[in-house]
Amino acid sequence: MKHRSEGNPSPPRARAGSRRRRRRPHHPAWIASLGVLALLAAAIGWSIAPAHDSAGDDGSTVEAAAVHVNARHHGGDPKATPSASARPSGTGRGHVPAASPSPSRAGAGAPAATTTATTAKPVVPALTKPAVPTIRPTAKPPAAPVPIVPAGGGGGSVPGGMSGVSAGSMTQVRAWESFRGSPVNAVLTFADRSSWQTITNPWLGSGPEKFSTFNGTWIISQPFFPTGGGDMNSCASGAYSGHWADFGRWLVSKGRPASIIRLAWEFNGNWFPWSVSKTNATTWVNCFRQVVGAIRSTDPQARIDWALNAHSGGAWSVYPGDQYVDIIGIDSYDQWPASTTDAAFAKQCADPTGLCSVIAFARTHGKQFSVPEWGLVSKSDTGAGRAGQAGGDNPVYVRNMYQTFAANRDVLAYETYFNNSEAGNVHSSLVGPNENPTAAATYASLW
Repeated sequence: MKHRSEGNPSPPRARAGSRRRRRRPHHPAWIASLGVLALLAAAIGWSIAPAHDSAGDDGSTVEAAAVHVNARHHGGDPKATPSASARPSGTGRGHVPAASPSPSRAGAGAPAATTTATTAKPVVPALTKPAVPTIRPTAKPPAAPVPIVPAGGGGGSVPGGMSGVSAGSMTQVRAWESFRGSPVNAVLTFADRSSWQTITNPWLGSGPEKFSTFNGTWIISQPFFPTGGGDMNSCASGAYSGHWADFGRWLVSKGRPASIIRLAWEFNGNWFPWSVSKTNATTWVNCFRQVVGAIRSTDPQARIDWALNAHSGGAWSVYPGDQYVDIIGIDSYDQWPASTTDAAFAKQCADPTGLCSVIAFARTHGKQFSVPEWGLVSKSDTGAGRAGQAGGDNPVYVRNMYQTFAANRDVLAYETYFNNSEAGNVHSSLVGPNENPTAAATYASLW
């Protein structure tokens, strides 16, 4: 073959042998026989060599592979073995199910070529599953670099479309159920903000009348710190984390680890000590994260509701991040502005901090939304009423709220009506007493 080192047979060398024979005349028959055999061997060799040469480069490749296989069997460097995947065709790919061996090469292929097919396997790319897009990463985004208990995993979603009322007793819940003719499965409550003791060990669950046996979800409104007993900078530094870890333990001890915690609600207003307007965005966000991290350190199932006030600015700049929030909430009353027509409702709903915008934000972030407080606002005995910005006994508002809940039930965590008749408050009451009979009838017919 082309890569062999030896040359073709040379007739003159045979003649040189015959000269040596003439110097030994005493064995003429034996010498003559050798000469004949030499001529025959030369002729045979001359006829075979061209046949192998006609195989060209392809035949050289097969034999070279056989040489390397033998080297591997004798401890040679396996890296010297040609990759079968680099070969254009033939037995080198014979072990791949998708390809069948070539009959012509199988006939010409020596056992060494067969060994090559089984020993030097072609490099076949590993099969990988296609990437499947997900709504949110399985893993939580990394926590912000602040001194905080790791955020961990929140309680996540709640049964869609939970509905209820703000209440302080089971008596009030039963009255609401009787009024509307359907059960309540969520109750909105408010912790006593007077001390750390009343915040970390709330009044809820002290007995059946205080919801210990309530067959639904507790929603607990909590401040960052007691009234007159804390400040935003201390909260942001983690000074109150021990108290909030105690609160998490309390939730677990009450058998209510998956309760919803409405932390620092209506923060974008200016009427609470935890309002954004009383600090800066960075401090507020760090405070929120500190509290959430501490609660989850002892109650990983707690569900955190970040609830803003409708039609007040400064909300979106202090969103704590998806890893610290489970539900996007909004308190949306029929005021500033009032929704006395369908068009007016649609316009205010689409406001940057309106209900519809909150729902859109929740969807974008893969969250549920809530409306912990919603209700009518009287045209008298209220600031909005005196300013001409209250809807009063307004069935249009009630109907549009219901339709918005129904249209977005797939991401609705809960809604709870704020039933209140206190002097100086909104006067939204629909039962006990019924201060808004027209709207109350609309509500009862829908729920």
